[in-house]
Amino acid sequence: MQKWDVVRIYCDDLRTPHDKYCICICPERNWFYFINSEKPEFRKSRELAVSIESYEAVFLNRTSYVDTTTIQKFHSDQLNDCKSDNDRQCGPLLPAVRARIQVAVGSHNALNAAEVAAVLND
Repeated sequence: MQKWDVVRIYCDDLRTPHDKYCICICPERNWFYFINSEKPEFRKSRELAVSIESYEAVFLNRTSYVDTTTIQKFHSDQLNDCKSDNDRQCGPLLPAVRARIQVAVGSHNALNAAEVAAVLND
């Protein structure tokens, strides 16, 4: 798995456990952004969310959103299925979407310095 790859990860710690599309931000640290079908709940996160249109990602069936203010951290064992199962690998995110995420992250200070560096540095 490489930075900017999208994978489906089963998230059993959600209110309703299910598969989530996730964007790999740092494969060494297992840092990801969730792709959500709804905008974030909180006003500031909603303002800083990046939309992904369904035509920009063939695995999506509607406009979805990335909350750029929160990076998800997974344990290695949570990623075993998506690393070994090709059906869970969706390919790299389009450069245009990556650029929108990087612009959003560069415009806010919601992440710590290491997280910002992970997103902004290619």
